[in-house]
Amino acid sequence: MKKHSIAEYVRLLESNGLIIKGDYPEELAKKSVKRVAYNSNRVGPDTLFVCKGASFKEAYLDIAVNNGAIMYISEIDYHKDIPCILVNNIQKSLSLAANLYYNYPWKRLTLVGITGTKGKSTTAYYVKYILDEYSQAHGQAAAGIISSIDTYDGKSTRESHLTTPESLELQVHFNNAANRKLPYMVTEVSSQALKYGRLYGVNFDVGVFLNISEDHISSIEHRDIEDYFVSKLAIFKQCRTACVNLDSDMVDRVLAAAKDSEQVITFGAKPEADIYGYNVRKDGFDTVFNVRTPRFDREFKLTMPGLFNVENALAAIAVAYTLNIPEEYIYEGLKKARSSGRMEIYATRNRDKIIIVDY
Repeated sequence: MKKHSIAEYVRLLESNGLIIKGDYPEELAKKSVKRVAYNSNRVGPDTLFVCKGASFKEAYLDIAVNNGAIMYISEIDYHKDIPCILVNNIQKSLSLAANLYYNYPWKRLTLVGITGTKGKSTTAYYVKYILDEYSQAHGQAAAGIISSIDTYDGKSTRESHLTTPESLELQVHFNNAANRKLPYMVTEVSSQALKYGRLYGVNFDVGVFLNISEDHISSIEHRDIEDYFVSKLAIFKQCRTACVNLDSDMVDRVLAAAKDSEQVITFGAKPEADIYGYNVRKDGFDTVFNVRTPRFDREFKLTMPGLFNVENALAAIAVAYTLNIPEEYIYEGLKKARSSGRMEIYATRNRDKIIIVDY
């Protein structure tokens, strides 16, 4: 993997208006950074250390210096024996440093980002199932996914603990996926990730806005619904195509924000939607509905129960439409789609008892 010099990291932060003070010895400028870390226990020789987190302690920096850090990035100058790059936003600085360290691996992927109060996980898996149908038919690897349920990056599958991981871990997953030639990566994007810049410097090929409702309002997450809403709208500043749900609350503001993207595709139950869903009905446990787009007008089937999942399916169809996935793969993907812990049905052999798991 190509390594970059201290000077290159400093120039990147400077070009993004993040540096307050960045003095360092001239002989250090050409020094290659062998590792970027914000955990002092993961520091080795020639590490660029990032002092991140509300609970950060100066003692962690001391450990990092002892372990081989040659420079640190911080919002506070702790006056240590190694140079400090003083910045005005540590989260954005970490994200940019992670991007450079891993050589922008997301540029070698087709990247899909999905945000919204409800339905992110289900929509992410609908998209993955569709893309996997297409990839399998064309001899490609399965799509990667970063969700609140689990993460698959071509190297490993693991249970998730955050909807959107910290920026350094995100780049690890993108790098694993790119190195294993995964064609697609589907990512749930939380309001916290957007607010605090975990994806700063990353651009999505497709960004999806599902819906907005009052949630995650607290002193820890978002102070009010406006802060929450504005955080979610920020996805449009970093995606090529925006897919917008016309049935969302405050849709006029969503559409106005979506103009930051190069292209806008709408979906929903309104006839003016580019991806228009209609004639929704039940067929046993299945949900059947029709979809009209500029390219096709046909029936689709969901074998995951819940009429509300049609909205998630329309979002997935909008993504597939944007990526020029033919309709037959969309149909097969949605028919097979499952999302662990989302409307899972279990029945006795004679079907006299039905259990639905939905957490």
